[in-house]
Amino acid sequence: MKALQDLLKRFVGEERAQQAFQQYAQARGLDMGQMREADGELILMCERLLAGSIGTASARIMVSNVARGNVVRLEDVMEILDEASQVITYSQQLEAKSRELEAATAELRAANAQLQQLDRMKDDFISTVTHELRTPLTSIRSFAEILHDHPDLETAKRQEFLGIIISESERLTRLINQVLDLAKLESGAMRWYIRRLDLVEILTEAAAAMGQLFRDKKVDLTLALPAQPVWLPTDRDRLMQVLINLLSNAVKFTPPDTGQVVLRLTPMADGGVQVAVEDNGPGIPAEALPTLFEKFCQVGDALTDKPEGTGLGLAICKNIVQRLGGRIWVETEPGQGSRFMFTLPVPRSPEVSDD
Repeated sequence: MKALQDLLKRFVGEERAQQAFQQYAQARGLDMGQMREADGELILMCERLLAGSIGTASARIMVSNVARGNVVRLEDVMEILDEASQVITYSQQLEAKSRELEAATAELRAANAQLQQLDRMKDDFISTVTHELRTPLTSIRSFAEILHDHPDLETAKRQEFLGIIISESERLTRLINQVLDLAKLESGAMRWYIRRLDLVEILTEAAAAMGQLFRDKKVDLTLALPAQPVWLPTDRDRLMQVLINLLSNAVKFTPPDTGQVVLRLTPMADGGVQVAVEDNGPGIPAEALPTLFEKFCQVGDALTDKPEGTGLGLAICKNIVQRLGGRIWVETEPGQGSRFMFTLPVPRSPEVSDD
């Protein structure tokens, strides 16, 4: 009996060993001091208690030897402790590998889900682009056939139909240019012309270029610009492309008659600027935000829930802004409008032209 107690003390501690023997004796109404030999239940209890420290097989061997009165040498104890330590180390390594595998599996699932979503977005994009291409082509062909088949058409009608043909051809050109621009940006083939420019002037020009569209839809466009010029090295055409894109989105999703859009320019302390396009439209659903600036992403119209545009505009904006060293983001709440913002820092590259 004492040998079993001493064995447990070595591996689980004196207090825990003593407590285990006392609980065993009390549960059975025994006096441990009167017991000379360990019964089968006591041996099993010792094996279970010891197994947590040195493993089941080692515990069974040691308890069996002690119960039979065999001497357990210090070398045997140290060997078992070493083996138990190795088992624990291997077990910890296996647990760590298991956690790594679980994390890798979760990442693969997330990547697979994202790929599936991108695949769906690509399919939607192809469907939309096909429709966007077919619509102006159909109009151009229809009105061209009317002009061809009716050479004596009155002048007013002829001018009206020619105007529609020109408008639809411009729409078709914009769509093709978007696809080509994105391809150039992603491949690095886009040429950049960085010059020192007055951003107040560029934003004013962008607003003027969009003025007729805002007037046609009866949406108010307000400029919130500094009174003095704000000079910054940037690419004029690419910056204008971002501004036109953001203003087009704002007027597209803002209600007529009551719509309000603000184009804001704020100089920053580090010499860069922040540009914001704010509207009082329906806002953007939360589920659309994670992929809003990814290509093929389209946000449905608030009234029809039908996707508007090709899903390339914001992806192009993001690419351009990042190439200029800035970042772009949106703040929005459903029913509270949207605020698209981007920053333009002072370029680190000295290759700036004043031409």
